[in-house]
Amino acid sequence: MYQRFSSYALVGLGSVLGLAFTIGACSDDTTADSSSAVTTTSSNSGSGAGGSGAGGVGGAAVGGATSVGGMGGATSTGTGGVDPGTVDCTDATGMAGQLKLTALVQGLNKPVLVTAPRGDTDRIFIVEQTGVIQLLKNGQQSVFLDIDNLVGTGGERGLLGLAFHPDYETNGRFFVHYSDNSGDSTLAEYRRSANDPDVADPNPVGSTILSVDQPYGNHNGGSIEFSPVDGMLYFGLGDGGDANDPLDHGQQTNTLLGAILRLDVSSQPYTIPAGNISTGNPCGQDPTATGPCSEIWDYGLRNPYRFSFDACTADLYIGDVGQNKWEEIDIAAAGDGNKNWGWRLKEGDHCFNPSSNCDPNNLTIPPAAEYNHGQGKCSVTGGYVYRGSAIPWLRGAYLYGDYCTGDVWMLRWTNGQASEPVDLTADLQSKGLNISSFGQDAQGEMYLIAYSGTVYRIDME
Repeated sequence: MYQRFSSYALVGLGSVLGLAFTIGACSDDTTADSSSAVTTTSSNSGSGAGGSGAGGVGGAAVGGATSVGGMGGATSTGTGGVDPGTVDCTDATGMAGQLKLTALVQGLNKPVLVTAPRGDTDRIFIVEQTGVIQLLKNGQQSVFLDIDNLVGTGGERGLLGLAFHPDYETNGRFFVHYSDNSGDSTLAEYRRSANDPDVADPNPVGSTILSVDQPYGNHNGGSIEFSPVDGMLYFGLGDGGDANDPLDHGQQTNTLLGAILRLDVSSQPYTIPAGNISTGNPCGQDPTATGPCSEIWDYGLRNPYRFSFDACTADLYIGDVGQNKWEEIDIAAAGDGNKNWGWRLKEGDHCFNPSSNCDPNNLTIPPAAEYNHGQGKCSVTGGYVYRGSAIPWLRGAYLYGDYCTGDVWMLRWTNGQASEPVDLTADLQSKGLNISSFGQDAQGEMYLIAYSGTVYRIDME
């Protein structure tokens, strides 16, 4: 229960700015259903551009632990060639127990992400939408990077993503996704300071890696993540905004919008790795390219504001924000790309445009789970698969939530099948929190970020 603020330091950054519904949200979503059911969708196969689909997850076991998050590591090995680093890849053990939210830091300015470099045992990095990355180390807070002069805000714009290179410990490379002052989505590289590991060099490395025109201030995507199995950088972009995706960017592969991109950033400019949707048409580098754009890994997405990889299996989990009625979680096995997730033919697993017979050739992949907009729900916030040591029963479970209500669910994805989601809202007492993101540290422990300015760690009760 999050009223327990324990002995962890609560560090203020000044007054919290007024809350605005701007993160991953659908400002154009106006229709709500009266039902609030959360369902899983059987993920059958889909032929054609989508490839074969994947579905949901299996039930959870649970148990007890005496340690708290952020400590220690694991000696187990991952699967599928993934080196687990300091996360715990062992199976879930023990009986299910209660959870709580432990507040770590308050007074942040529109926090939207918590993350950490691989193997880093004593730090987490907190991204603020306004353009600042805060560092929390041993209860002390400091500024790691401030690029607010480069970041355009308003609507769903801002500093939205941060990814540390898998070899950050030795090369100091990290990448950010932000909206520039013209509103365009920008991917840029930075380096750790040569003099102080707790401070970044404020100057970007080289030129902007990728800039994508954004016609509107919403549906800009957010996450950038390195896959733990192939080392490529994945970059999620929404459909460009406005209501109903009038230009149908989601189903067009001659644009980088409405897609998850996959880039080899081992050097600048980026190169196209084998396995993407095409080769020889890098639309982000060649304005004359007609597509399919070679940067695309998956498409048919409305706004994949938060996606993540399972740190042990490299399976991909996407929280794709819906339009009027349905929010969805999409899941794909490691390395299984070139999928069409359906937007705007479908919203969730339901016909959207056209309203019937929208996918007669089964080209799209159904979501692993979905929920509708009943009882105030409005915008899914994708999360992470728990891979920590502090809560053994939770290991392997994927947590996600709703921005508007603070509802939180968990599910498990096993052998291409999804379990029924389990509602954790009452246990966590998260109702009413505007969940802008979840987060994960280098030990696999998980965090919940309230847009009003507080970062909570998810702990055993």
